[in-house]
Amino acid sequence: MKRLAFQLLALTCMSFVGLSQANAQGDSGIVAVLDVAKVFKENLDFSNQMEAIRQEADRMRNQLQAAQEDFRRQATEISQLPVGTPERKQAEAAFAQRQATFQTQARQDETDLLVKEAKAYYTTYQKLQNVVGQIAQQNNISLVLRFDSTEINPTNPNEVVAGVNRAIVYHYKLDLTAMVIQNMGPTVAATPTGTQQR
Repeated sequence: MKRLAFQLLALTCMSFVGLSQANAQGDSGIVAVLDVAKVFKENLDFSNQMEAIRQEADRMRNQLQAAQEDFRRQATEISQLPVGTPERKQAEAAFAQRQATFQTQARQDETDLLVKEAKAYYTTYQKLQNVVGQIAQQNNISLVLRFDSTEINPTNPNEVVAGVNRAIVYHYKLDLTAMVIQNMGPTVAATPTGTQQR
């Protein structure tokens, strides 16, 4: 039994040696990992774009609330007009038209904002891909896998489940995140008053 185990071990070792030699002779190289979410979070250009989008969303929300208040006021005024009169019918028709126009514009503004957000993600990801490609070529890296480097909170069941389901279980000195963040350009530094370039 010991002899069989030794033979299996020897065959396994030989296959790893063969695999290593094949890798050295072929084009395949190193596999590395990258925390994409962290790169996005640390990138100053992306953070500035997201802040501008957030401010625009706040402005739209305030505008919507003000319009709703105005519509309520107008509806109250119309309700005080005598039912069935031409004046009330005309006021109701104009009110319905204003509401429809506002709702159409609000939906268009929301769509435009979502497109801006998608474009910010897309352009940042395109830049990230270019940076990762350059680093990979310079360091003989054949494959870069996405992973999550955040610590798992053991008291949060959702975080634990998400952590257990992560694709990358273990890596050793293969994290490109810091290098990619540096090569992506200016980064975000947290300050008491917000964010600043570092």
